[in-house]
Amino acid sequence: MKMHVCENNKEPEFSANYSDVKACLESFPYDREIAESTIETIKKTFQGFFVYLSKAKEEPQQGYSFRAVDLIKELDALLLKNYTLEYQFMSKVKSLIDELKDVHTEFYPLCYMTAFDYNNSHIDCEVTHIDGRPSMEVIKEFADTVINLSKDAGVRFNEALVALKNNNNGDRIISASIFTSRIGYSLLPEKSSIEYTLVCANDVKTKFVREWKIGSLYYDRFNTSEDFRNEFCQEIPTILSDEISKMYEPKIYNQPMSDVELVHVTIMASFYILSDNKTGVVVIPTVMTPEDEIVNEMFELQIGFDLLEDRGVTKIILDFHENGGGIIELALFFVYLLFPDSSPDFDNDMVVSELSRAALEAASSQPNAEQVRGELTMPPLDLGAKDLIRWAAKTVRSIFSTSYFNIYGYKDPNTENHFRTVEEFIGNHTYIRGGTPTSFTSKFIDRDIQEFSLFVKLLSGNINEYKWKSEDIIILTNGLCGSSCSLITHRMAEKFNVSTIAVGGFKDTPLSYASFPGSQVLDLDQIRDELTFNGLLQNETLKDLIPQPFLFPAILRFTFKEIYDIVNKDNILEYTYKPAKHRLYYDEKSARDPSRLWLEAVKANQNVATN
Repeated sequence: MKMHVCENNKEPEFSANYSDVKACLESFPYDREIAESTIETIKKTFQGFFVYLSKAKEEPQQGYSFRAVDLIKELDALLLKNYTLEYQFMSKVKSLIDELKDVHTEFYPLCYMTAFDYNNSHIDCEVTHIDGRPSMEVIKEFADTVINLSKDAGVRFNEALVALKNNNNGDRIISASIFTSRIGYSLLPEKSSIEYTLVCANDVKTKFVREWKIGSLYYDRFNTSEDFRNEFCQEIPTILSDEISKMYEPKIYNQPMSDVELVHVTIMASFYILSDNKTGVVVIPTVMTPEDEIVNEMFELQIGFDLLEDRGVTKIILDFHENGGGIIELALFFVYLLFPDSSPDFDNDMVVSELSRAALEAASSQPNAEQVRGELTMPPLDLGAKDLIRWAAKTVRSIFSTSYFNIYGYKDPNTENHFRTVEEFIGNHTYIRGGTPTSFTSKFIDRDIQEFSLFVKLLSGNINEYKWKSEDIIILTNGLCGSSCSLITHRMAEKFNVSTIAVGGFKDTPLSYASFPGSQVLDLDQIRDELTFNGLLQNETLKDLIPQPFLFPAILRFTFKEIYDIVNKDNILEYTYKPAKHRLYYDEKSARDPSRLWLEAVKANQNVATN
């Protein structure tokens, strides 16, 4: 099939025709061998290392909304269905794994993923219907079936809509609605367009159709579907979603906020003071920085809080809207700044299978397994006190153990001592989850905590102890505060009783203040690298357990370690419903001017305290 629209086109705004893209993706017949190999690889990966394989079979706690999934059974069932196209099969596999509603556990068949978008210039209009159906019904259905980043339906609904967030420069940007901008690892929408019915000013009704804009940075690299197959479906393409997303750079939102002053900006946070001169707001849209900026970012965060205290701020709002997480040490440090007496650790464990046990034994018996690695050099002689601390902190960050399966990289949370043997680390811990007896390791503290603890010792006496107490701090989120961000909010809310306010969602329905805490995430390539490093990949006795590479470019990632609630230490945090204490809802003004939302949060918190 000739794809003329794709031929040698390098225009940055070029959009392919939906019918051509659909014809291309649906031009490859179903291959039974590829399908069976795909299912086997996913099953062996999950059976060996996916920590929630049994838990996923349980019905959700009240407050959560997702389907219990027996992954192994349902993956096998996919092979019993009749397919004519490979795209049909790959879509079914991806959709099944998405039903876990765990964004840490996903499957991406890369040559079938692309970016879809359309511009929307209809401001101040109410969308009443989409494709002839009530708009709320359509968006909720989309959020429940497509969005996988929360087990809370209200959070998924929030994420389907447009939102404002801060970028690394402190600018407010319009975060694209997932409903209108399916950028990155997205499957083809079912139709080429969407019809909207709107009511605008003076009750004027209008109806229009939006065609999908289908973008790519590599249309000049193939002319036919066969070229496409050879270029992108045989090995991992050199251009992936990060580069695709550059085509859809978010727009800066220039409408000024009312009565608020920006006083400091770091890579991961912006510090504001409201017009009452008593309330400081820290907007934290990410917990991510470049690797070489992590230590500097810790000091920059300290500077921001110092400025708020110096200006006489008595109340702090921590705004975690749209925070997808990032680096665990930064999350721990953020909590430490406000609660320096806290112990930042969470209990972890991992599943014990025949393959993971072999990996633990092999990694922990490697030469020098008990030693950590790092660049332990002498500091420059001309460093002042603060620069010496920075140097030491960076040195601490270079310390690491040789393998995720090296037991000497973990500590017993009860004794604070390193595990000394594999038998001690594994222990004898069998839990019934999803009706299935499943073995897990002893609970442990992750090595990130150890690095952080060393860093804190280095900072002893160099960090201010701020005057703010728990009752002076408010956590504000739309529910999307995920991964390492959720570790910040869970620690502050559950351990220190910091007030939580969730915004949006469904009226009169409680809303989670955080999502997908998970713990550590690995992908198939990392697991195979671990097995290679530990000498297991060619082990004949394990060959039937080891997942093989996919026969096509794909990413399979999964939650490798689970984390436990700090209040009820038997509860798995990923599956424990944590609603915010208080609720707010967006209106036309606060959705565009978050300073209004911040003032509402202060007022709501005061009313609760008074009552």
